[in-house]
Amino acid sequence: MSVQFKFRDRVDQRRRRMIIKTLAEAGYTARSLFPGQKRQTLAAIFTVADADAKSVRAALDDFGDDIEFVEASPKRKLKA
Repeated sequence: MSVQFKFRDRVDQRRRRMIIKTLAEAGYTARSLFPGQKRQTLAAIFTVADADAKSVRAALDDFGDDIEFVEASPKRKLKA
């Protein structure tokens, strides 16, 4: 399962890099859900593959005010 999280608008790029580095140190790889996106609202959404929301939320606990939400991605089935 993957997890999505979103930085609050006021969080600058330096702070985002620090938070992503902290996630990496905890064993998670955070990637932009919309790489290269110009719209800041979409550029602030990241995803962590092969993780559960509870453990990612715990890793982000010290940055609670910088994170707007942490949620599990919905399970989807491809239609034939």
